[in-house]
Amino acid sequence: MNERSAFAAAGVAKHRVMKAGIAASANVAAREHDVLPGPARARSRWAVWVEALGVVLSPLLAALVLRLRLMAPTNLPDPAMHTAFIVAPRDMFTRFTAAYASTGRMYEGGRPGFLVPARLDYLAFGAVPGFLVTRYIFALVAVVPVYLLLRRLYGPPAGVAGIVVVLSSPVIVTAWNSDHPAGAVISYVAGGMACLAMPGAPQWRRAWLAAAGILFVMAVWAHGSAVPIVGATLIGYLGVRLARDRAGLLADVALLAGVAVAVTGLLMVASAVVLGHADFIGLTWQAVRYLSTPGQIKTWHSANPAWAPYVAYLLVLPAVLGAFAVAITRRQQQVPTPVLIVGIAAATQLVVCAGLQFFGTLQTLENYDFSGALWAGASLTLAITIAELTRPLADRKLARWLPAAVLLAVPLGYEVGPLVAPFGWLPFGVILVGAVIVAAAAVRGCARIQRPLAAATTAGLSLVVLTAALLVLTVAPIPLHPKLPHTIVGDKRPNYALALGGSSAINFDNYRVLTALPSFVGNATYPGEQLLLWRPNDTGVIFAGIYHGDFNSLSSKPQLTPFDRSYLNLRRPGELLIYGNSATPFRAALRELHHYRPTLIRAGVLHAGPVYLHVWLLRLGLYARAPG
Repeated sequence: MNERSAFAAAGVAKHRVMKAGIAASANVAAREHDVLPGPARARSRWAVWVEALGVVLSPLLAALVLRLRLMAPTNLPDPAMHTAFIVAPRDMFTRFTAAYASTGRMYEGGRPGFLVPARLDYLAFGAVPGFLVTRYIFALVAVVPVYLLLRRLYGPPAGVAGIVVVLSSPVIVTAWNSDHPAGAVISYVAGGMACLAMPGAPQWRRAWLAAAGILFVMAVWAHGSAVPIVGATLIGYLGVRLARDRAGLLADVALLAGVAVAVTGLLMVASAVVLGHADFIGLTWQAVRYLSTPGQIKTWHSANPAWAPYVAYLLVLPAVLGAFAVAITRRQQQVPTPVLIVGIAAATQLVVCAGLQFFGTLQTLENYDFSGALWAGASLTLAITIAELTRPLADRKLARWLPAAVLLAVPLGYEVGPLVAPFGWLPFGVILVGAVIVAAAAVRGCARIQRPLAAATTAGLSLVVLTAALLVLTVAPIPLHPKLPHTIVGDKRPNYALALGGSSAINFDNYRVLTALPSFVGNATYPGEQLLLWRPNDTGVIFAGIYHGDFNSLSSKPQLTPFDRSYLNLRRPGELLIYGNSATPFRAALRELHHYRPTLIRAGVLHAGPVYLHVWLLRLGLYARAPG
């Protein structure tokens, strides 16, 4: 009994000491707060606002400093197909829904995760300004969560480095350059991965998880290529949670499922109001069924993987993961869970997409619009890798900004002479991958150098090698090679080499003319009034993608071919749009169309800057019905 009393007394005394210590600490903190001068508190608040403003303005600053190409050429069919849904979505559904019901080719209109914000910006700001506002929003969706994640893990300099990694990536910048939803997918996935890994107090973790869920659902409904990326990310996340933190996992999964249902429902309402068609799920399912047929798989997917060794930029992904492995194995203690989530998710993305490409039937790697989505995880992983490698510099006032400075300096140096010779995987590609990994190991080894200046210099030079090797791998053109049997992938890739320091002036003018075409054509006068396009003499090719381009065009010849006549009889279009770079072909085209009883509705010249496009809209009396 005495022992129990003594033990209880000791516990009470210990409790009183702890309570007194806490109270003393609170009093000290209160006194420090009371004597904190007003200007210091103001400077603290101003610092927060300046930091936030810097993050918000970072896309603009990057565009000015790095001279980013802000718009790609418009002569790729897929982006211009989406442009038509941005400019005239209701007319697109009115004209072509019935005609394409059997093939699912209206799936471009079933991507509200991209089309809804793009359409709203077009209505609010116009064609080119709306294009730029949409891309600015996508950039913020990516860089703000990336900055916050890197800042919380490593501090503001690492956050700035993360912003620079994203905004200087030629693949990401190019994806934002056109009206293809690939840019939206990259932004949503990058932001979603950062939110998924975001550390914080328990009461905020589910808020970040919900934000990640929202961004992932937006990615899925922006383009189908996001499905394997998001699925792989969640698999990696669940694997880490099962190994590290199972508490509340079922509730978190239920939260993600609820977010998916809620966001999809809201997108259906938004799609109905903004685009004029609510059932994007049905459009997507039709497309999946059609594109899964053997004929379509043979058309779009290479059965022979021999094309891959010619595409050097695919080596960026394993190079980044190799550098990440070097960075985290240097730690004596356990790798932080947020770091592990990002790395495992990025690795899982690559494994899943490679499996679907080489063992499945999806063109997840050979189509650059699809493979570009992997750069969301790769960029975030690279930023974390550099932050992990340079942790010894974090407590040095100036040296901690070295990674951000190097990440900015390498693209600027590249812009002085952006010439990279074509090469594939062997031997130069593999050599550069090795250089990335060796450079990562060299940065890691700088922690053993006792002299601060020598350590910072060695780390900086190693980071230059690492960053430059990745940049060269990214922009390297595909080398000439013999035609490969059973391959679909072509050498038509966007010019990543011009993403940094490239000019956009002529592309803006082309886009202004492209977006003016739907206004010139006007709305359909009755449901199912199809529109076909004809550009005699193969002129005006940069505008070929509008109105489903290749699907809705006659052959680019001055005379109607037998195929053209059979196609006209099959499609029975009420209207035909003829366009070209001059007025020369119109009269000859009109004679060719005599059998179809053409009537000129309107003619004009669309122009912006040095770009001129002659256009004629005809009603074909043989097929047109009375308005109603």
